[in-house]
Amino acid sequence: MNKVELGKTGVLVSQVSLGCMLMGSTIDKKDSFTALDRFVEAGGDFLDTANCYAWWIGKGEFVGDESEVILGQWMKERGNRDKVFLATKVGARLRNPQAIRDAEGNVLWDHVESDREFLSPQVIRRGVEDSLRRLQTDHIDLYYAHIDDRVTLLQETLAAFNELIKEGKVRYIGCSNFRTWRLERANRISAMQGWGSFVAIQQQYSYLRPKAGADFGVAVNVDDELLDYLKSNEDVTLLPYSPLLKGIYDDQKKREAYYNWQLFNNDDARVRLEILSGIAKELNVSNSQLVLAWLFHHQPKTIPILGFSNLDQLDHNLKALDISLCEEQMSILNRASA
Repeated sequence: MNKVELGKTGVLVSQVSLGCMLMGSTIDKKDSFTALDRFVEAGGDFLDTANCYAWWIGKGEFVGDESEVILGQWMKERGNRDKVFLATKVGARLRNPQAIRDAEGNVLWDHVESDREFLSPQVIRRGVEDSLRRLQTDHIDLYYAHIDDRVTLLQETLAAFNELIKEGKVRYIGCSNFRTWRLERANRISAMQGWGSFVAIQQQYSYLRPKAGADFGVAVNVDDELLDYLKSNEDVTLLPYSPLLKGIYDDQKKREAYYNWQLFNNDDARVRLEILSGIAKELNVSNSQLVLAWLFHHQPKTIPILGFSNLDQLDHNLKALDISLCEEQMSILNRASA
């Protein structure tokens, strides 16, 4: 696995980040440890989690501590904290995850947004201390603002992050689900104050492009404006999450059952799927593997977050690291459009 620079920090990390969202919930401790070991053996060192993963699983038995707890246990048992680049997030955790479920334990999604903690200085301070405790470490390498907060002043949020950097509890900061103008405004404020700025942005990004005006709720999908911004601002690196859109690329039934398929299902998607499938067949790889390879060759640079739900899926996706795409293949993939 190759190493790439994160922004312009001078820090080299693996070209893919392991998404640890389901560890401790649908992925038990044994398989979580196995997955982490396999990722490291493949040359990976960049781990991604959050302080709310994965409260929505099950019927209320999880609160959002689970993934961080598993990672903390693994790093302690392996004695390898200094060998990994650890990212976690603050802001999307719920104040009371039990209060947004009905009597049967089903999530009341209409109530979720009003229960999020968001990004006040108090939340950030409490959040980092709790994450450090669960992760059994004294610092976080990359600390994300998980979702945008349009109530708390950006300056207050950024000042709180900068204090954590000064204290050595956080090395770098990033943002997730921020619009491009909010990223730019935040980094302008930080530059004016001499504070640490966002060096990474997470947004949903995959080969299929959503319809114009598609609404993903609190999630934000990469658009042309962000890609253009990143081409001129290499101090910020894009980390695409959900690059495989819940595994829809190789299974039509799964695609049609995907809860957001209506936001992608148009002529453009059909053309891009046809082109993708043709090149994948030529290379004797799966569509999903080719999507990941496309992201590895992408400009501006991306570091995809590789999620998985079982070990076979992880092994399958890691094989995408071996796929080499020429300029012509990338051009064909990039130009595909209805």
